[in-house]
Amino acid sequence: MSSDTTLKKYMRLRKDVETAQQRADRAQGALDQLMKNLEKDFKCTTLKQAQKKLTNLQEQEEEMKKDFMEAMEKFEEKWEDKLQESNL
Repeated sequence: MSSDTTLKKYMRLRKDVETAQQRADRAQGALDQLMKNLEKDFKCTTLKQAQKKLTNLQEQEEEMKKDFMEAMEKFEEKWEDKLQESNL
């Protein structure tokens, strides 16, 4: 292999490494920003805490949906006659 070919290969590999490092740096910066947002918005400092918070919020959402549906059914039962009159 000639020294010219070796130098070209080295330069290409060096550029590939630099590009990979830049991508890694950007990814790390994005992760750092997301973690800051997670801590600020949800008081979570780890992904495990965030997952637990998400699970709790999903459970609360389901409970609220259930409560809403029950309230809606009671409302419709109580006001069924008036609702039907207004649809005429």
